[in-house]
Amino acid sequence: MIKDGKPIYYTNDNVAAAKSTRANYLNSGGGMGLNLSGEGMQINVWDGDGVRLSHQEFGGRVSIGDNGNPNTDTQSNQHATHVAGTIGASGIDANAKGMAPKVKIKSYTWNNDNSEMATVAAQGLLISSHSYGMTGSSLDDWYFGAYIDQSAKWDEILFNSPYYLICNSAGNDGSKNYNGTPLGGGSTTVYDNLTDTSTAKNTIVVANANDASIDTNGNLTSVSINASSSQGPTDDLRIKPDIAGNGTGVYSPISSSNTSYATFSGTSMATPNVSGTLVLVNQHFKNLTGNYMLGAALKGLALHTADDAGTVGPDANFGWGLLNAKKMAETINNRNTTALISDKSLANGSTETVNISSDGINPIKVSISWYDRKGTVQTSSSDLNSTKKRLINDLDLRIVNSSNGTIYYPWALTSRSTNDKRDNNSDNFERIDAGILPAGQYAVTIKHKGTLTGGSQNYTLIVTGKANAGTTVKTSSGKVNSSKEITMDNLTSIYPNPAKNEINVNLGTKASTSLTLNVFDVSGKQILTQRAVDGRNKIDISDIPAGSYILSVQGGKEKISHKFIKQ
Repeated sequence: MIKDGKPIYYTNDNVAAAKSTRANYLNSGGGMGLNLSGEGMQINVWDGDGVRLSHQEFGGRVSIGDNGNPNTDTQSNQHATHVAGTIGASGIDANAKGMAPKVKIKSYTWNNDNSEMATVAAQGLLISSHSYGMTGSSLDDWYFGAYIDQSAKWDEILFNSPYYLICNSAGNDGSKNYNGTPLGGGSTTVYDNLTDTSTAKNTIVVANANDASIDTNGNLTSVSINASSSQGPTDDLRIKPDIAGNGTGVYSPISSSNTSYATFSGTSMATPNVSGTLVLVNQHFKNLTGNYMLGAALKGLALHTADDAGTVGPDANFGWGLLNAKKMAETINNRNTTALISDKSLANGSTETVNISSDGINPIKVSISWYDRKGTVQTSSSDLNSTKKRLINDLDLRIVNSSNGTIYYPWALTSRSTNDKRDNNSDNFERIDAGILPAGQYAVTIKHKGTLTGGSQNYTLIVTGKANAGTTVKTSSGKVNSSKEITMDNLTSIYPNPAKNEINVNLGTKASTSLTLNVFDVSGKQILTQRAVDGRNKIDISDIPAGSYILSVQGGKEKISHKFIKQ
């Protein structure tokens, strides 16, 4: 651009990345009154070498978790320090301020990542960031899009650690064919470039978007994908990558000295943009509810609220779209009125139904998200582009119009380059974009195919755009009806979670002896039961073994479930 006869040059930085994902709206002075900085939170970073601990942007908040060398001036160390800075640089250089400028960061090398991740996840780690993967030029064709042993290991780690979420980079082979060979003939459309853990089911895999254009209200105006960002989907047509962050031309600390900075690009930069932003969202949820989000819930909320980009609906470039932390925070704020975030458990052979109302004005969107067990892995060239489904427990989400039986379906990929609203038998996240529905009553149903491995499946239900419970709704026929949706989800909370000897169950004003409190183990076996006596109930859990449990609150046809951890 030329102004007053002089060229003006633009560059990206961590601040611009925060604007793209709307992390800045959650920071101090962001306009939402949240003042979130990651203080009291921790994120772990695995990379090729350690983060430079002494950089001025970290102020003693970064520590080494293994035998990584934090002060070796290598390219790997430059990379790790840049990643950590995008997550949590304090902003001494204002342009390098990270997403969560007061978060604590623990740095690991990638040499023993699987065992280290499993250990710290069991100790309560909530989120980690991984900007590395296999080099495409060194791989045989069958690896691309394949679900391999490493993918399955990360899925297993997350399934066994329900509060933990892994953010990992999609890779930078977007402008290459198999084996990393450059594209020829001017082609710009490529698919099937994901490798290694970027094909896992439970992780949140991050694509690299260019700097987004955001209006003054925090709404996305436009965004494009960086051509180098590796495209999906997986061989079995799962929607991967999951989401996009801003990773192009990102200015952040490096390890050359305590005051050094540089501009890097890639999915390695987009991933900390996303992971650092999600730290803030989880902090916000904890501030409001007293509990952190389940990993599948945090991932699901990110995908539920993402700004659509590229092809309408999910695609192999952006996944579900560009991360929007502002919408995530607003959904958390509205979870007792026009939104719903509810952790549930579906028993084998059962159907869950939640009744909601449409006001005929606001678009309704419904999602379910769950951590699936590890799937069957691909191991050789005979598995090239194998379409065998890697999903173990296949849940099905539908919205049904209570008056005429019209059914609304979730998105699914129908090929590498096309999607449709239909039954999804590939993904462990499903989303229905129902749009503005005629005013009236609707049933959200969750079922499953076949037999659920393990006897049950935990999942999180997310709804936005529903009419507020207790408000009046004008139907298309002109009649005015009261909203009669299930409201126990809005009135129930469990604390502390995790707990040692007892849990408190707050049932608000709706509690009465007509409600029953039941505790089940993960196999579906009933462990404890008692009647509700008032708005606040105590359940003695001192005699049950440590582990994960489901509290079911039931009254008549209404039933909700909450997961809790016994320490």
